[in-house]
Amino acid sequence: MNNEHVDGWIPELVLGTLDAPTRATVEVHLERCDRCAAEAVAMGEALSIVALSLPPERPRPTVLTSVLASVIEEQQRRGERTFRDRLGALVDRLAAFFEVTAERARALVELIDEPAAWSRGPADGINLIHLQAGARFAEADVGFVRLAPGATFPHHLHVGGELVLVLEGGFTEDDGTVVLGGATQDLAAGTSHSFVALPEGAVLAVIIWDGLDFGERRSAEQAEQPDDD
Repeated sequence: MNNEHVDGWIPELVLGTLDAPTRATVEVHLERCDRCAAEAVAMGEALSIVALSLPPERPRPTVLTSVLASVIEEQQRRGERTFRDRLGALVDRLAAFFEVTAERARALVELIDEPAAWSRGPADGINLIHLQAGARFAEADVGFVRLAPGATFPHHLHVGGELVLVLEGGFTEDDGTVVLGGATQDLAAGTSHSFVALPEGAVLAVIIWDGLDFGERRSAEQAEQPDDD
């Protein structure tokens, strides 16, 4: 460190990367040196301008729910929050489904009653919670889907595979099959369907690889139309 000034340490001071002893020494120096103190203020303002000029990055949808789930899990661990046993019978199955611990599964179930965790889905009456599951599903879309009573999940193609565990309520497939709470589905890539929630609605746990194609039916119908020429 320079015996007279601390110019070389000011950037790290402003960025907060100095170790505690060095930071304490630099701060003592700034109290006695108007020149270095002014340099530190100018450096802080310059870095703030740079930060403000950068385009904002939108966090991944799983960031909020991961934080909420971690808070809930810690509250449950400390006994500050009692687990609602509405879905208690399915917690072990959900843990196995998502390949997480039972404690994490209980925290994820609690998210169902957290309004802030839900985001708008692909159609009216459908909402989503984006989640992080076990390492095997790192490349998949994982979460909960909630359908209001009578809501229709639009016709779609499974680009990759999809796994479904019905947590509450149920739905009717477009071929008339009724799927109720506790049931599972293993939908292969290339299959397609739509479904309608039962009068009590539905909450589903889903794992989706490679997304869903909602334009598949429209493209097929357009291909079948005769050429006017």
